Amino acid sequence: MLLAIALGVAWTSRDEEVPERPAQLPALPHLAPIGEVWPEAVSVVPAERKDGTWLWPVGALDSDHLLLRTHEHRTEFISFNTRTKKQRVIARAPKWAACGGCFEVQKMALGTSHVAFFVKGYAPGASPGGQRHYELWTMSRTGGPMRMAVRLPSNVQAEDAYVHGFQITGGHAVWWSYDGDVWRVPLSGGEPEQVLPGRRLRVSSWPWAYDEYERTVVNLDTGQETEVTEIDDLQHRLACGPAWCVGEDWQELWKVTRATVLRVDGSDRTTLPGDALLMRPLIRDRLALLGVPTITGVSAVDEDDFIPRTWGAGGLGHVTQVHDRCTRQTALLGSYALTRAEGPWSEIKIGAWTQDGPLVFWRTTQDRLVVADLARVGASNCPA
Repeated sequence: MLLAIALGVAWTSRDEEVPERPAQLPALPHLAPIGEVWPEAVSVVPAERKDGTWLWPVGALDSDHLLLRTHEHRTEFISFNTRTKKQRVIARAPKWAACGGCFEVQKMALGTSHVAFFVKGYAPGASPGGQRHYELWTMSRTGGPMRMAVRLPSNVQAEDAYVHGFQITGGHAVWWSYDGDVWRVPLSGGEPEQVLPGRRLRVSSWPWAYDEYERTVVNLDTGQETEVTEIDDLQHRLACGPAWCVGEDWQELWKVTRATVLRVDGSDRTTLPGDALLMRPLIRDRLALLGVPTITGVSAVDEDDFIPRTWGAGGLGHVTQVHDRCTRQTALLGSYALTRAEGPWSEIKIGAWTQDGPLVFWRTTQDRLVVADLARVGASNCPA
């Protein structure tokens, strides 16, 4: 049996004596796949077309249709029926986008009536090889013509690896980076505006963000701020939404890692097996994305020397877990087999984020993609 392992580092205080490794390590909890826990949230789609072109899920158009896009120079957007498995092309990038590097789709956002996406490329007619720029493009959610809304100034970054989150809210596109910058621009065009420049903000879902230096939850629309209190034991790793936070205390050596879900005032604490190193606030103030439970200090188990890449804010790794604080159900996302897959399939991928959560997907050995729509996890009523 393949077991998860932990980094060979434990969050142990310097003043404490390092305990010796016990003869028997604690057992790790079993995590059922998300398809067993929330089957209504899971679909299976082809990973590529018959011609070998990769397909990338974007988001859910409705209960039966997913929006896919092709991974090629001239991107096509496809409506995929999850019941009949039929595909229908609903939009295509311009003909000039077929040249290499002219039209690279970056992060995408799915709103109630529009799809927005960043494009990295050259201006039409420009010679490839020069400096490229970023543009914001939009199209109807039902497909049809695409249009460029705005070309971003050179000081505004929209690289896929830079953008941590991207949403459509009202008539605006909003996005935020891993380093805390938050931007907003009208979908109809105009100058991008930086929101609260100089703050270190981690956005959960617009308009809510957590300032990790000021320890406040900020409403980016109104400017209202709420102090986060009674969290001194979790302050080195904490992410908050409007009412709930997820954090991680110092970990003990040779113990199963633990994360904590709690209110912004420090009350109603629940300790869970796993870690909060993903540093992502609860989705809808309800769902916690956590690293899988591991044992601190252990570098290898069962003679398999891989390390699950669930650490760091840059991605979800090849396995992670989602926990519903209301029903107390937990499920595994991804697959341990992804460690042996060839890139880019060795990690869980994230599609477009909506106000209700993202779509995530990963490849199986049968050249299929397992797609989990986290907006459909936890549909029951839940106290705030």
